[in-house]
Amino acid sequence: MHQRLIGLCLALAVALVVSAGAQTGNFEVASVKPSNPNPTGPLGGTPFLLPALGRLTAQNVTLRMLVMGAYQKQPFEIVGGPEWQNADKFDINAKAVDASLTTDQMLGMLKTLLAERFKLKLHTETREVPIYALVLARSDRRLGAKLKASADNCPDFKVQQQQQLEAIAKGGLQGLAASALKPGETRPCAFGSYPAGQGLIGVKASGQALSTLALVLTQLTGRPVIDKTELTGLYDFELTIDLQTIARLYADLGINMPLPAGLPEGPSLMTLLQEDLGLKLDSQRGPGEVLVIDSADRPEPD
Repeated sequence: MHQRLIGLCLALAVALVVSAGAQTGNFEVASVKPSNPNPTGPLGGTPFLLPALGRLTAQNVTLRMLVMGAYQKQPFEIVGGPEWQNADKFDINAKAVDASLTTDQMLGMLKTLLAERFKLKLHTETREVPIYALVLARSDRRLGAKLKASADNCPDFKVQQQQQLEAIAKGGLQGLAASALKPGETRPCAFGSYPAGQGLIGVKASGQALSTLALVLTQLTGRPVIDKTELTGLYDFELTIDLQTIARLYADLGINMPLPAGLPEGPSLMTLLQEDLGLKLDSQRGPGEVLVIDSADRPEPD
């Protein structure tokens, strides 16, 4: 279960890692096939997308996940599209002529592949959308016990995620679990997850701006989360998440994550955020850019 979570977080991280303006082009070789309905291997069919070192490898991914990765979007930022976009799963293996291409460039080439093989047509719109503002929960501005000013001077979160992607591309899928933290483990410049008890996953980070926490909460809540704490500098934080929340995150991608029988319902994310970190999320509305899928076709398998 924990390894599946790491795989999912990595797949989602792709949409956060890359920067705008990726170059486009064609892969030298590209294979698109329906996924094995009974996948095997170390991840047991966990979806992942790894664009690095001149190769793009995707396993058990939906069209929606591919669009998320290529266009740097979260599930709630994508609207429209065919009914099968969250149901049909695909495996993609593509190779570029130049092995030194950046992840930006590789994902730009993924856009071209989606247009050619899936006949994907889309456009962007600005709409009024629900958002959360991340703010201090207490009037005296006291922080929770699991949010502390950090002594670490760490690379930016997006840089760390890019380094992780490249390390996994070099070391194979076994590297997916390399970033996992052991319960109680302290590691400089850490960003990872660990089993935190029955039905719970812990997320731990050190030396990060609170904009990193906002990115995590954006994924978990399905809304844009804007850091309005006015807390500057770098922080260590640790947040516990119940598996029901993770299951909902999977469901947004069209993935059914079975939960253990008799799993007790844990405290809500909002409760843990306030008790552990001394923060809260204020529901607001604001302008947001969404990606509208106008049309797409199932690809012809190779």
